Amino acid sequence: MDVEGLLQSVIRLSNFMTSRLVVSGLVFYILSGFTDIGSRTEGFLPDADLLNEVVQNYQTIFDVLGVSDFALLLIFFLFLTTIHLLYVAFYRVGLYLPPDIVPLSGWDAIDDVTLSAFDILREARGEEHTDEENQRLYEFKKKLREIEKTNEAEYRDEIEGVSNAYSISKTFILFTVLAGLYALISGTYTNDLTILALILLLSVLTAVYTAFSIFRANYERIGTLRQEVIGQFLEFSRIWAPSEYHERVETACTPSRDLRPAHFVVIVPVYGTLDALLADFRRMREADRERLAALPGKRDSAR
Repeated sequence: MDVEGLLQSVIRLSNFMTSRLVVSGLVFYILSGFTDIGSRTEGFLPDADLLNEVVQNYQTIFDVLGVSDFALLLIFFLFLTTIHLLYVAFYRVGLYLPPDIVPLSGWDAIDDVTLSAFDILREARGEEHTDEENQRLYEFKKKLREIEKTNEAEYRDEIEGVSNAYSISKTFILFTVLAGLYALISGTYTNDLTILALILLLSVLTAVYTAFSIFRANYERIGTLRQEVIGQFLEFSRIWAPSEYHERVETACTPSRDLRPAHFVVIVPVYGTLDALLADFRRMREADRERLAALPGKRDSAR
């Protein structure tokens, strides 16, 4: 029996449920301030006597109806499904709230340090470059692709976890601000507004911390990938190219400072990012302007 694998599965399940319970708990606490559910202890949780009465009433109903254990289990799963759907809704909304963080593609990072170096390797062979050697270069590129896939898999869980928390924290900021404004305007909020302010502060701090964690994790991911790829490439070049080309290859493998491990973007639903949308819009306007300028009868109107 794989005890370590079992423990990892238990930890993942615990994290899975904990994150969803925290999100749903905070949401229902805020919403409870707009709903009269009886007396509360400092506006934080329902009174213990009220909870006991609710549980007793449900137990009486189940006894009268003769609800089976299977029905109780079904109700339990429906309850968990509701919590999960609430979590997913907050996550999906957060994906489109600016700013989003897009990591640098691993293959872009590889091209950054190998694209020019591959040209030097081809130049080193000159006219002696054969189909068999082309195949060897192709196989070496496939090896680099496998390195990139392994690197992505190594950092996937870490980056995905903090990215989910970042998206949810952005939704909580929006949700808490809207709830606070409505509470101040309507005057119907019965919970403690100080707790609402603390939830907002916690959401902002979580967003800042998770954004920093995303950048840090991607910086480590790209750094590790480049280091391994450059090492593999330099070893390959020593076998492939004459010694006078080795220094050129090493210089060509220097990482560019223009490529950042991750960057902030504004996500546009369906289309992609706002930058891509604006760039395409400018290209379309330029193409329309050139087409109008090419028509003799439209030059004056184009001006």
